[in-house]
Amino acid sequence: MAYTSKKPALDSDRKTDNKIIAPSFYDRRASTAVQLKQQQLMNSFAENAFVIQRKTEVKNTGQSYNYEEGSVTVGKKMEAWLDPNDNQQGQSANLNTSQDDMMDAIRGRWDITGGDVVKGHLLNDNLGGKALNNNLYPITRGANKDHLGYAENAVKARVWKDNLGMYYEVNVQGTPHIDENVAYFDCVFKEWDTTQPGNTSGTTVLGPITVFSNLESVRDTGMVWNTDDSSMDVERTKPPKKPKNIKPKTKVSELNKTERNDRMMDM
Repeated sequence: MAYTSKKPALDSDRKTDNKIIAPSFYDRRASTAVQLKQQQLMNSFAENAFVIQRKTEVKNTGQSYNYEEGSVTVGKKMEAWLDPNDNQQGQSANLNTSQDDMMDAIRGRWDITGGDVVKGHLLNDNLGGKALNNNLYPITRGANKDHLGYAENAVKARVWKDNLGMYYEVNVQGTPHIDENVAYFDCVFKEWDTTQPGNTSGTTVLGPITVFSNLESVRDTGMVWNTDDSSMDVERTKPPKKPKNIKPKTKVSELNKTERNDRMMDM
């Protein structure tokens, strides 16, 4: 059963034919047929000009996380327009090394062992999320499981199983500082008409819901509630069958040139 009690408080809130032919010998039948075909194509294009299939698009916003040794960029907000016909290949968080010092500092400050706190994807790697700083935020093991079970699996099911376009948004609430033990991950996703780029006004399928992460109770699960304060329990979703072409990259050698450049800029 999902946790639906009161939300904990934050400590801080045509090519042209130029050939010349004498008019008396010019047979226009072929030319007329070509022109007719071209006109038909142009008419068809005009009729479909506003129903061009869009592609998956992701926008990330970062913020600075402060700790003893300095600061590093972490995720603040993620927006994704997910086209079921344009699945993107994501990246395992293990590819990110820029946040390693921060993660070590967090484990030391809160006496946490290994994988009980991880670099959590705002956009899941199986949905195309990259291992870049602005898509990762430290999250507890328990909260990461909740994010997967209550939000990410539901998005995957709509995109992979139902073949629907989805708009998915995650906002991180909380102070990005090593002395702050809590963080909230506000999640919502809506139906997205893939012919409308940038549209965020579709029918809400899930959310807004909040996933709660607490560095003082790293293995707690079920800390999820409806952000709109409704009394309805949030349901956990079973993982859908993964398409064969979905395989996040786990090695630097697998990255293409653009991804390598993005990674270098992120360090």
